[in-house]
Amino acid sequence: MKFAFLCREPFGDIGKRVAVVGAGPAGLAATGYLVCRGYEVDVYDKLPYPGGMMTFAIPRSRIPLEEVFEGWKDLEQNFGVRFYLKTKVALGNGVDEGDEFVEKRVDLTQLSRNYDAVVIATGAWRSRLLGVEGENAKNVVTALSFLYRRRVSELGLAKNGFDSFRKAIVIGAGLSAVDAAEECLSMGISEVYMVYRRTIREAPAGEYKIKKLIDKGVKWIELAQPKRIVVESGYAKGVEFLKVQLGPPDESGRPKPIPVPGTEFFIEADLIVAAVGETPTPPIYSGELLKYIDSSGRIVVGSDYRIPNTNIFAVGDVATGPSKIGLAIDHALKAVRVVDAMLSGEKISVEDMVKRLRPVERFLPRAVTWDEGLAKTMCEFLNRHGGVEAEFCLSAKPFLKIFDYGKCMGCETCNAICSFIHDGKSYVRIRKTDYGLVFPTACLHCTNAKCQSACKRDAIIRGGMGEIIIDMKKCNKCMDCIYACPIRAIRISRGDIVNCDLCLQLRRGGLEPACISMCPSGAIILAASPAKT
Repeated sequence: MKFAFLCREPFGDIGKRVAVVGAGPAGLAATGYLVCRGYEVDVYDKLPYPGGMMTFAIPRSRIPLEEVFEGWKDLEQNFGVRFYLKTKVALGNGVDEGDEFVEKRVDLTQLSRNYDAVVIATGAWRSRLLGVEGENAKNVVTALSFLYRRRVSELGLAKNGFDSFRKAIVIGAGLSAVDAAEECLSMGISEVYMVYRRTIREAPAGEYKIKKLIDKGVKWIELAQPKRIVVESGYAKGVEFLKVQLGPPDESGRPKPIPVPGTEFFIEADLIVAAVGETPTPPIYSGELLKYIDSSGRIVVGSDYRIPNTNIFAVGDVATGPSKIGLAIDHALKAVRVVDAMLSGEKISVEDMVKRLRPVERFLPRAVTWDEGLAKTMCEFLNRHGGVEAEFCLSAKPFLKIFDYGKCMGCETCNAICSFIHDGKSYVRIRKTDYGLVFPTACLHCTNAKCQSACKRDAIIRGGMGEIIIDMKKCNKCMDCIYACPIRAIRISRGDIVNCDLCLQLRRGGLEPACISMCPSGAIILAASPAKT
């Protein structure tokens, strides 16, 4: 990941200092924008390495560690960002998950006096509890704690502590529950149960992800909720569940689970993972700023993303509530543009920033050797889930751009970054199926492009890499290209025909396309010299 995806070096020197509190995806994205603009940025984080949950929770199968480390090291080495790690910034005393590495504490109010602005991006590091008897047993953990301890062990910072378990129960059906269940499988636990109080159709992670777990061997049980955890000598022996039936919608809008008396049943297990979600963790535990924390734990900010009458701003999950990586990044980037305008007195567009890039004579983004099998897999995936005719898709190959859907997390980062680059006009389409699958599509820059052959005005041309570019001077908006595209990647936005040009302006400035440089899982790929295959 390249968090400073807009520049190779700062565009100037604003002459002001910003502290970013929290080095997760929102904090690092905010930092990347600010250093490109020319701010001096210091980042504070309680953990031993930057990355937040990308480093310390999400399984490596989803986000390779090198993707995150590459990004923060770029900020440190090439943009002078100082990282103050194992440092907790807070107002008052309080403890959240992941605090055990803290060696130094900094008062938030004092920090705000030392900087022109403070950007809080501390995310959601507090687990919800089950609220049942026995959940304090030694072998009962929250999903966040479980995943965190696994990542800490992988980094060599502590012992594993999870090697001897044979049967596990994961309670919940959100993304953290999916991650926890997959982690159990990767550890070689022989029996993994996933228990949810609604049906698979209401699972927050989506029916598609749950069924993939079932295919891998997870035992799915729905319409059941924990009544108590049975404990002997301080250790849980299993969970007693109670069957439920779905009633009218509750405050969340989903059917309310109603217990059915006399339907108790017991599942034996030696590891119980409570995966019922997390809440935001603002670094405010006392004082007058507490009034800006709502009942869900979020920092309440105005349209300027600022805590009133302060120079403190809040971005990402700590302000919005727990969300996907892409949504947290989207919020952070929108916020820091407002912060930038307030501090600099200059409201600059991203387009104007990109125009300031010093051009390079020749730049070829990183690319892999053309992979026929990967292209086929992609077209078949789009056929199954996107209504694309597989043969029609494959008839347009080779492709310059490939989505590796085996790696894609559906985090929507590509859409957030594309929208940011193009002033709200994302050239990435996020598709959401009825069964909960979320995936992106965008122009594949086909060698045998149907759009180009369909255009009667020769308005679709090729760039230096063979990419598809629309010449708006020739385009009469007839829409033939839209109907010709096998994946409907060309669209109308605000009256214009729009299409991904692989961030032409960024490439002219020696930078990779933004969606590729910011994809956490490395799921968007350029294929080298596809025309020669």
